[in-house]
Amino acid sequence: MSFAFVTSTKKLTICVFLVISIASFPLSFGNSPGNILVSAYAQEEDSSFTTVSPAIPSAESIHTTESLELPPNIGTFVMLIPNEAHERWEEEPHKLVTDKNAYSIPTNLIIHEGTELAFLNADAPWDTPHPQNIEIVNKDNNETSDGPAGVYSTGTLDYTNSSEPVTLPVGSYSIINTEYQAKEGTVTVLENSQNRNNNSSSSIGSPVIGGFYTPTNQVENNRDNDGNTHPGSLAYYRQAFSENGISILSEHNFTYSACDYCPGGYWPDNKSGDHTLIVFSSERPLGEVLVTLEKMVRDNVYV
Repeated sequence: MSFAFVTSTKKLTICVFLVISIASFPLSFGNSPGNILVSAYAQEEDSSFTTVSPAIPSAESIHTTESLELPPNIGTFVMLIPNEAHERWEEEPHKLVTDKNAYSIPTNLIIHEGTELAFLNADAPWDTPHPQNIEIVNKDNNETSDGPAGVYSTGTLDYTNSSEPVTLPVGSYSIINTEYQAKEGTVTVLENSQNRNNNSSSSIGSPVIGGFYTPTNQVENNRDNDGNTHPGSLAYYRQAFSENGISILSEHNFTYSACDYCPGGYWPDNKSGDHTLIVFSSERPLGEVLVTLEKMVRDNVYV
């Protein structure tokens, strides 16, 4: 049995949830089926909380390593294309929301065969639209007579649009933004022993997993160029996700990046350097989750 708990000298409200699966014994641990999952979160005033899960890496780990490896029982991973993904790293990095996972969350994704992958464009049109087109290229066979061996393309994704999901074969792939000079990402698809042992794809689970950026606190100016207000902040998304059947698995607060010549010290689109990476999960159907996420993207202050 594995327990996770949080302690602190500060005043905390501690909740512990115990979920026991008795599908098979003896119990196994880690990412395998039949494990006991104990998760806990601690919340204090004006602070973030973290749900501890042994199956999904924490938001802090994803931010620090720029990598995410998912267990084999995930239905779909939704890869966010963050705001400012059209900006070039080499020239003006302070225009990016973050220096980690700046063009996709995460930069490097590891999944198992059978898990779908979809992309969601959150690159907001401050003054000019920033449509995205993402291609996935097979790194093991990356050249043909006609150029790179692309195996999948999102097509043009306008703001808040999501792509059709794709299921990739076992292999190594590059994520290439054909519209802007962004850093390349990677997708690695591993064999799914769970699938192989059951000789059926029905063993793939249904959870939808993804990442999301939000300002940590309410910003001073949450209006777009047309005067519309956008309520997005960490407190807002905690409530909105919960009300829409999306669970926050973990959060990580970070600050990036100061701008010497910008009013307020940060690039205007970013509003503030204080941001939070959210890792979420939902058991709802993918189509419903994507509709909800479209609204969440529009509610953000990156407009």
